[in-house]
Amino acid sequence: MLVEPGTPTATPRPAAAAAAVAGAVTEPGTRRRRGRPNVLSREQVIDAATSIANEDGIDRLSFRALGARLGVAPMTVHRTIGGLDDLHAELVRRTVDEFTATFVWPSEWHDVVRVFATTFRDLMLRHPLVLESHSRRGALVSTESDAVVAKVVGALRSAGLSDAEAMYAFFVVYDFVVGHTGVQVGRGSSEAGRPERHALVGELLGAHSYEDRFTLGLDVLIAGIESRVR
Repeated sequence: MLVEPGTPTATPRPAAAAAAVAGAVTEPGTRRRRGRPNVLSREQVIDAATSIANEDGIDRLSFRALGARLGVAPMTVHRTIGGLDDLHAELVRRTVDEFTATFVWPSEWHDVVRVFATTFRDLMLRHPLVLESHSRRGALVSTESDAVVAKVVGALRSAGLSDAEAMYAFFVVYDFVVGHTGVQVGRGSSEAGRPERHALVGELLGAHSYEDRFTLGLDVLIAGIESRVR
């Protein structure tokens, strides 16, 4: 039990015992040694940063938040990882690389486009930090992202599109996936908005499905690309 300073009932302790007790009282989950800072790995920091960004948003990512999550001082995090901009780039890079490693590419170009679009959408739905970082900080950069672009563009070129059309067709699909996912993540299942729009949707669809909406949009895009194939 902690005793308030100056309370008469407090029993003086020998200096060595008092020092031991003082060294043992730290924040929960934190083990400190006087004069020796906690040791973290970059992987520990990036794991914690990924969790915070996915759960609370990338704007909530700070050295203070990371220190609280890891049970260390904010300066310990800073010494381990460097600046926040570097950390943002690193956690997005690792998340994208891990996800792109799951691609299983088919041989037919329609299916290549479909696999890219659905897998990219799954990435952003599972890891909102990727969508948020993409929207606020520019294009996604990772070790494997260029290989994914090259695969999809190559499939479109082999289908008969010119180099320029194949590249722009990739961008069209990319923009559709980012835009659709942004709407879904931003609105979720919210019923806020225009009541007359909800009434029209209910009259025509019965129930709205983002999955059906995405599938139809992708079908329309693929059909449009096919119409330009020589």
